[in-house]
Amino acid sequence: MFRYLILGLLRGGTTHHGYGLVKEYRERSGADVSTGNFYRELQRMVLDGLIRATANPPGSDSRRTPYEITAVGADAFDEWLTAPQAGAAAMSEDEVSARALFAQDVEPTVVLQVLERLQENLWFAGKAMERARHQALTRTAAAEGAARFSCLPLLLSRRMKHVAIDLEFLDELRVAYERWLVAQTPVAVAPPARPRATRRRDLNGTPRRPRRAAS
Repeated sequence: MFRYLILGLLRGGTTHHGYGLVKEYRERSGADVSTGNFYRELQRMVLDGLIRATANPPGSDSRRTPYEITAVGADAFDEWLTAPQAGAAAMSEDEVSARALFAQDVEPTVVLQVLERLQENLWFAGKAMERARHQALTRTAAAEGAARFSCLPLLLSRRMKHVAIDLEFLDELRVAYERWLVAQTPVAVAPPARPRATRRRDLNGTPRRPRRAAS
């Protein structure tokens, strides 16, 4: 995923040197990152044809190499950004945060589609965890007094709570993004209304799936 963060930072067409990319990522995400890992990934991406080094502008520091995204890199980023996530394992907090970082750089229709897909996939992931937890609890009850302790039900509960938090975050992100769109285009038509995710929760903590608007 690290390379897609770099591609996203270059996707707008502006060239950046390595340290500039590190600095922008830190400013956007509020998270730290290893400079060494960043530079190593840049070199691998050059070899893979995703980015390329460009000439330094006159008067710039000759020790710093600026990079720009290639057409192959742009396609790779766009495919990653909009691709559906397969299963609960792919829906980590980092994946959600990484996509949120680039909401300012992507067409609004794409942003809204991505947010909807993330919410849908997370909801299904949460329901799959709920079923797995129920099965684990059933097995644990049947094996009461067994020699080995199983923490699987608790681990699944923990993951379900993470899913619930991510779903709430995505709902808040979408509300904030739609408000920003309205503020940017005060005379334009506001984004279409959508059913808000209900705040009611199942007993396990996972938000219930929002109902779709009637067609």
